[in-house]
Amino acid sequence: MHSRPAAIRSIAAAAVAAAWLAIVVGSGGCEVAVGSSVPAFACDPGADTCPSGQVCNGATHQCVAGGGCMVSGCQTGTCDPQSNVCVAADSGMVVEASPEDTSPPEGAADTSPPADTSVPPVDTGTAETTTCTTLGCPCTGPAACDSKICSDMLTVTSGLYGVAGNFCTKPCCTSADCDANTVCFATGQGGDYCVEPTWLMRGTSIGAGLPGGTCATGRDCRSALCDTAAGKCIDTCCSSGTTSLCTGGEVCQFGKFAGAVMLDQNYAAFCAQSGGSGQDGSSCSSNNSCAAKLCAFDGANICHGVCRGAGDCASGESCEYLLPTVTGMPMPPPVVAACFSSTGTLTEGTTCSTANDMCAGFCDPHPPTVCTDICFADTDCKSGWRCRPELITPAGGSGSYSVLACGT
Repeated sequence: MHSRPAAIRSIAAAAVAAAWLAIVVGSGGCEVAVGSSVPAFACDPGADTCPSGQVCNGATHQCVAGGGCMVSGCQTGTCDPQSNVCVAADSGMVVEASPEDTSPPEGAADTSPPADTSVPPVDTGTAETTTCTTLGCPCTGPAACDSKICSDMLTVTSGLYGVAGNFCTKPCCTSADCDANTVCFATGQGGDYCVEPTWLMRGTSIGAGLPGGTCATGRDCRSALCDTAAGKCIDTCCSSGTTSLCTGGEVCQFGKFAGAVMLDQNYAAFCAQSGGSGQDGSSCSSNNSCAAKLCAFDGANICHGVCRGAGDCASGESCEYLLPTVTGMPMPPPVVAACFSSTGTLTEGTTCSTANDMCAGFCDPHPPTVCTDICFADTDCKSGWRCRPELITPAGGSGSYSVLACGT
């Protein structure tokens, strides 16, 4: 940015010097006499415009006696001829500030402090590494995630764990509950979680279509998954008593989720065309005779509705984790949240006994044993509690399942 002014100064200096030399020659001398000093004029650093023993100070554009790195050289870095100071070769930062000779007269004591030849840190322009704590980020435990949930093999199934490992996630009822660029994954093991769609072999582009909404490709759906034969978006749900979750005449029901790959084909609740007219609590002869497609024994064969809490179930029922008998499904058996008969009335946080569950939801088996409830979001829980994974053994089953339940 200084090339044009420097060129102008160089031309001016040459003109003055030429005029001065012409006067000397014109005075009758037979030789060109050059003295030890010249009249003051603007000089150009690096150009041969100063007398012997002098250099051009890049700061003042004046000839000065000795001094500067043009004469003394540099201990660190290289000499910049424009500024007559030493700079770091890779950054342009000054490492030796010596534009002119400030040494004391001969014989005088040198009282100046020693020169600081340290090299300041070079700004590489690289931003500091930040810790990833949002959905989909790798994690080592709950504290590493904003949601306080770090997935493991039990929460998201061994299939997805083999693909993604441990990652930050949060509960969901449907994909619209998830952060942008993540979708709701039905584990079939007692919880639905927000995950990256590419892990499920769904498309990377996400649309806005709700479950049951029309679509041509997955790009039209919030779940990034489209049943192209039916032209309907496929997505999870969590309540057969809430009609707003599903659109296009579909209802929330149990079945094999129509994912693109096997790990996304778990027995869970999702929106689909109703198979029967039987509502929660009505007698049934088969799954297809129930609107939610789950006919199971509860004193008699009755239809069981999909639920996200006790409020979704009929009088005399609570929302429980069940182990339905489903043929053709891999082990371990699926676990679903469904309405089941109960006489319990105790609310969340009330002390309970796992041997005599009197909860409106169910009794958390871990100390302190208190009533809790199934959940798909923090808003399903009482104030101060959140929806998080909890290890339980479902009634009538064996082994531990990581299910979603309200707690601290």
